[in-house]
Amino acid sequence: MNKKTIEQQVADAILQQATTSIEIDGHTFEVAPPTPATLILVSATTSEMPAIDKKTDNILFETLRTAKDAEAIGKIAATLILGAKRIREAKRITVATKKTWCWRKMRFVTEDVTMTELEFLTRAVLEEISPATLSQVISQRFLDMQVADFFGLTTSLSEINITRKTREVEETASGE
Repeated sequence: MNKKTIEQQVADAILQQATTSIEIDGHTFEVAPPTPATLILVSATTSEMPAIDKKTDNILFETLRTAKDAEAIGKIAATLILGAKRIREAKRITVATKKTWCWRKMRFVTEDVTMTELEFLTRAVLEEISPATLSQVISQRFLDMQVADFFGLTTSLSEINITRKTREVEETASGE
């Protein structure tokens, strides 16, 4: 199986070549197909983003002021890659082995340090790829997620809800 770096996969996506998996930090992640549940999770994570002043005079200061609270960007990218179904499965990845002294057994014991795939991929995205590549990955995944179709569906369902006839209630003089 030919594994590609994230930069190669972004280039393939821009050139409209098929991308089915992505490799970050030595782990390969299958890119999930688009689902409304994934868009809903991304929407919830977007609400965790800090407020950014778009009319700032100094982009550097504004970026540095808000970057400490922008971990949600990595979580958004990870969610778009993994998909809601895989996140719900909460698969765990072993990230390290820790050796500690156990007084009950009177010897050193080793334990695996694990984290969920979402936590691992969020961290890997933030630590391993450049901001430009991150922007391209998120943009490409949004294109693949069929956001326009989801927007059209939610808009039409919202219109149906607005145009539905509601029951009118008449009030009497006493307010009952």
